Order: sequence, then C-alpha cells, then structure tokens
Amino acid sequence: MIILNKPFPLIKKTKHKIFVSFFISISIFVILLIFQPFGLDDIQYYKPIFIGGFFVITLFTVIICLFIFPKIFPKLFNEDKWTIKKDIIFILFQILIIAILNWLYNSTVGKDITEQYNIFSFILITISVGFFPTILHVLIKEKILSKKHNKIAQSITNKIQIKNKIIKEQKIKISSENNNEQINLKSDELICIKSEGNYANIYFYVNNKLTKQLLRNSLTKLDKQLIIFENIKRCHRSYIVNFDNVEKVTGNARNYNLHITNLDFTIPVSRNFPKNIIEIYK
Repeated sequence: MIILNKPFPLIKKTKHKIFVSFFISISIFVILLIFQPFGLDDIQYYKPIFIGGFFVITLFTVIICLFIFPKIFPKLFNEDKWTIKKDIIFILFQILIIAILNWLYNSTVGKDITEQYNIFSFILITISVGFFPTILHVLIKEKILSKKHNKIAQSITNKIQIKNKIIKEQKIKISSENNNEQINLKSDELICIKSEGNYANIYFYVNNKLTKQLLRNSLTKLDKQLIIFENIKRCHRSYIVNFDNVEKVTGNARNYNLHITNLDFTIPVSRNFPKNIIEIYK
C-alpha cells in the first residue's frame, strides 16, 4: 500500500524517547490492572506488585529498542528513509519481545498464581491486542503531522512568492578546499549545493541554463564561506540551498521539501534544520 511507504518521523530526542517509554509502560500497567487478562483476576494478594513486573519489562524493552538498536543498526534507522511501514514493524517487533519476556515472567514468577499459556498463545494474544491500536496510532499521527507541516509549508510558499520578487543582488564566491578552483556567481544564480562525500556539487544558472560543477570541499566548510548570505542556508546534512530560488515548500509527516524550477529532485529539510525556512519567511 502506498500509505505504508509515506515518510514518517523517527524519534530522535532523548526526552521524547523517555516519554514514549514511560507512556507505553504505564498504559500497559493500567490496561492489565483494569482488564486483568492472562488469569490476573485469579490473583488474591499483591496484584499491583505482580502487574508491576510487566510494567518493568515493558519499560526496559522499549528503552533498549529506542536507545540501543539505532546505534547498533544505524543504516536501518536512517531518519531520511523512515516510513509508516518501518515504524509499524518496529513497534510490532517491540510488542513481540515484550510478549516473550512477559511469558517468561508469567510462567516463572506467576506459575503458581496465574493461569498458564504456552508461549505461542501468549505471543498471539499480545500481538492481537497491540496490532490494531499500533496501526491506528501511527496513521492518525501521520495524518496530523502531514496536515500541520502542509499548512506551514503553504504559508511559507505564499511568502516566498512575495519575497522573491525583491531579491537584492550580491556577489558570491565559492572556493574549493585548496582554493585552486573558484566559482563566482551573482546571488540569484546559485541554486543549491549537494554533498558528495569529500566533494560538493554546486548547482547554478549560467545564462538561465542549469549547470553543475564538482568542487573538492566539505559542506561544512562551504557553509562557513556562505554564512554572510542571509538567504543561503544549510537545510539538511547533505544540502545547502539558496532560498531565493525556492519556488514552493511542501510538507509531510517527517519534514519539509523544497521545490526549485528546473531541478529534477526536491531538497529535503532535515528535522534539525526546519527553523531555517521558518525564520527566513516568518
């Protein structure tokens, strides 16, 4: 399904990961305390304490998955390629691990006080309970974030069309790392700069024709060269863009994308840099 391949934000900030971990764990604790599945209603004494074991298992599982896994498998957890499908699979994977650990806890600590299930039944019940809420939660979140980002993107696009009519012409000099090569442009001729490892592709207009030239230099150093230009900003770890040439901005659940006439690709705005566009056009 196309919707499953839509961009989706990957949780990156520590405070957000901690909040999600405790929110899920407390939710599980409350659900188990209220509905008491898996024979929990047979427990006569210290029921909240026993259910607290499921809370601890859930908390540590989610924390490990959110903090450790992205470091062990950085390619799998690429925020620029994270989608609804990947988020759902990751959540269901966490539910699977929690189900297995909960079964071990229930069949050891709770073997004499609760009804016992084989591991497959326990996993099936747990995933069945979590599957539809997981999908619903992710799809609703995607809808809300897309609507929010699209609204901001449309507002920025409207301001772009006004502001870009009054472009103040400036001279730009872009140098290679050893200063052996230089590109001299007017401010309205620079389109964007794309990182290519130790090199950078400079996209610019020559007599209104799209041209590109490869220079040996890092994006970080080029960013410092261009820091004096108000409307030339780094918007992604791989891109610097001249906002004077941006035609429109679109948004999705994960980020914003910049559209430039004659460019056959859109330029993503990383979640670390969205203020660059908003500050220029606010």
